[in-house]
Amino acid sequence: MTFFSYFRRFLLGSIPIFYITSAMAASYSGRITDFNSDSPISGVRVTIYDTQSDECDSTSTDGNGDWSMSFQSSVDEPLSLPQEFRVLQNYPNPFNPTTTLPFYIPADGSVEIIVTNLLGQTIDHRRQFVAKGSYSVTWRSKGSAGVYFYTIRIGRKQITRKMIQLDGGVSGGLSEVQPAEIASANLSKAITTSLRIVCSKSGYHPDTLSTTGAQTYFTTFLQTVHSFIRVADMHNDISEQMAFYPNYRIKDRHTYLHTDIPRLQDGGLDAQIFAIWDSDTDTPYQNAMTLYNRLISEFATSPDEIQLVRNYTALDSVINAGSIAGIFFLEGGHYIENSLDNLISLYNLGVRGMTITWNNSTDWAVSGRDNASATQGLSNFGIQVINAMDSLGMIIDVSHVGIQTISDILATTKNPIIASHSNARALCNNSRNLYDSQIQAIAAGGGVIGVCFYPYFLTNSHNAALSDVIAQINYIVNLVGVEHVGIGSDFDGIEIWPTDLTDVSAFQKITTALLNEGYTENEITKIMGGNFLRVFRQVCGDSLNL
Repeated sequence: MTFFSYFRRFLLGSIPIFYITSAMAASYSGRITDFNSDSPISGVRVTIYDTQSDECDSTSTDGNGDWSMSFQSSVDEPLSLPQEFRVLQNYPNPFNPTTTLPFYIPADGSVEIIVTNLLGQTIDHRRQFVAKGSYSVTWRSKGSAGVYFYTIRIGRKQITRKMIQLDGGVSGGLSEVQPAEIASANLSKAITTSLRIVCSKSGYHPDTLSTTGAQTYFTTFLQTVHSFIRVADMHNDISEQMAFYPNYRIKDRHTYLHTDIPRLQDGGLDAQIFAIWDSDTDTPYQNAMTLYNRLISEFATSPDEIQLVRNYTALDSVINAGSIAGIFFLEGGHYIENSLDNLISLYNLGVRGMTITWNNSTDWAVSGRDNASATQGLSNFGIQVINAMDSLGMIIDVSHVGIQTISDILATTKNPIIASHSNARALCNNSRNLYDSQIQAIAAGGGVIGVCFYPYFLTNSHNAALSDVIAQINYIVNLVGVEHVGIGSDFDGIEIWPTDLTDVSAFQKITTALLNEGYTENEITKIMGGNFLRVFRQVCGDSLNL
């Protein structure tokens, strides 16, 4: 979950309830946009409820995110001043160059107003002691045009709302806090009816809002369920592609390959396993160091967007700060060149997992492509490697690994293991996929299977769709439970992909599809990243262990 996901969760939980009255039919309208992208959302169901008469009516947003409705509310009756802290939506909104931020304080105290930008940076700040009552502060454009947030705090209570500045300014900012006669008049006006407006659409958290006085137009921002969960992809091969494209920079948005930081952010990725792999097997340890250094140099160009993490505490901190947590895995035991010292050196550099074999067997472990897959597994040195990984705190990955080798690993390790990018063989009979008995054995140890997007592992053909990914998830959930399945896309390691999942920006489509399948948000949280993060925490620990 990024910083902004956390911030939006707070905002949703802090929506103030306001009131509107009318003795006759009135017209209401508004626009609903996505909180992340500000793009309009079509097909949102908008329902207005009169909480006293139980009357309600509904409409839907059009292609521009707009809606309108005429609604009859009940007659006026007296209502006293509110007793709770309230912050109204600024008006006008959007604005240029000024807007008013109205609020109500239920008791004497020091009020604090803070304006921040999308990065969470403070643009202006004011603190002033005020008596109980209605107030407003004027904001004059400061900084570049764009989205800003204003937080009004009194004591331990605070409310944050969003405003849109249409043009930039240099010398603007917050005015002094002033009594607001209009706000106090609206708050003390005799009213009877409370109108509750509910906006809902599959894939989004519903939003409930109202207004005060004469406001009849509503600007509403919905947040996706996807933005509230931590998303972790268990396998990505961009390092392989960067070996072929030396000028490729992951900080820049591209229209080729699958992975860059802007698209990872679009996809809501919070944690990404980056595999260290290339096709050159002549000098594997040296190649691993070259790929490691390339990834580190790419991360160094965007330290606020992505960081290498070595343990769960670091991962948690990076995600909470709004960055992407990068986790490094070796894809193939050949990279250690039969040396535990090489394994330890790579661990000390920050590598936190290893796929025990790629398609090629090593001297100490047999791969799934080997003819001896079913009969030969770990050598004595291979057992030492597994024990060393357990002691260090490195995750064991068995995708690509032979049948007997997986059995030997499960008999040796004391930790949960993963199959970072493999599917169920019962649905697609491919040697890279897992038998039911293997999935059950991995799950019995607390492990996780990351469903892979490669069409040949989904349908045994070059054609596949999102529905085939969901079918694999459903199968594994039904077989071993929702706690043992994750996502292992294999983006940038596959030359074809499902039609609906074109690059790393598409992960939200999986969340929406799972909602449509009937999964709860808690179950989706586990599938989309929670299960892998549990294993990462258990194996790699909360703190650095060198």
